[in-house]
Amino acid sequence: MAQTQDTSIEWPDGGRFALALSHDVDRVAKRAQFPYYMGKALCRLRPGELRRELASLAALARGDDPYWNFARIMELEGKLGVRSTLFFLDERGKIRLTRPRTFVLYGGRYDPASPAVRDAIRGLDAGGWEIALHGSYDSYLDERLLAQEKAKLEGVLGHAVQGVRQHYLRLAAPRTWRIHASLGLKYDSTLGYADRVGLPRDPCRPFYPADPSTGEEIPVLEIPLGIMDIVLSACRDPWSEALHCIESVESARGVLTLDWHQRVFNPWEHHDQQGLYVRIIEECRRRRAWVAPLGEVADWWTASGYSDAGGSSSGGTTL
Repeated sequence: MAQTQDTSIEWPDGGRFALALSHDVDRVAKRAQFPYYMGKALCRLRPGELRRELASLAALARGDDPYWNFARIMELEGKLGVRSTLFFLDERGKIRLTRPRTFVLYGGRYDPASPAVRDAIRGLDAGGWEIALHGSYDSYLDERLLAQEKAKLEGVLGHAVQGVRQHYLRLAAPRTWRIHASLGLKYDSTLGYADRVGLPRDPCRPFYPADPSTGEEIPVLEIPLGIMDIVLSACRDPWSEALHCIESVESARGVLTLDWHQRVFNPWEHHDQQGLYVRIIEECRRRRAWVAPLGEVADWWTASGYSDAGGSSSGGTTL
């Protein structure tokens, strides 16, 4: 059900609400994933999926890796006149033969300081895209580990990063937020659902969380996640689900945050997800949304002095 219209918040450029675009960069090369996805397509008798995997494999043989999609994102968003945030991951966990889960978590990891990834990061940054930190699987409870990952990414980038999203949306409130604050991060966008489409709190606006044990505000702005690509495409009617979220956010004059993984932006595998991404952007613009990277949303919200309820910025919200 749509919320009662709230006119207390005025977003930049006359925006009725905000659309924040983001991409998690979990993997940058597709190699060992081919046998897994091909085997799954065969077991489930899905010839369409198998054809897409074969087309993707043929592209790799030609030197066009289906997961290396930075230029494609820049071209697509450039044509739309928008920019986004890319969260880069420095996963350090080790694969253990006795723990099959570690193959999923740590297989295919990459080094953000490697020459190719470093050049991609710097090119995105120079073009106006925001680079942020994708905290590794265990870093949500490990300040020292997250500090190392942040320092490496900043060394590649040549300046500070201000935002973070934890891998697999792992969040232990308020401890994770306190780690973020201790490291000088300005915003987080981890709070959200990894298994369904929807907004994790009402109203769907940025907020400063409070430590429930002390009531003290934690100085990290939380910008909740609204829609993740793979979750949306698994719905029976993806567009209806997306439209419901858009209408809810518009009514609350809040923020709809999208997370479209970098790996889906290729012409062989996930064309439906790319189409949904573009359609959501176009629909939000039609409804007069302000479209921006997460860092710009955080900067504007903080400078404007709004709280999560639309009043003064004092006081945190306890979860």
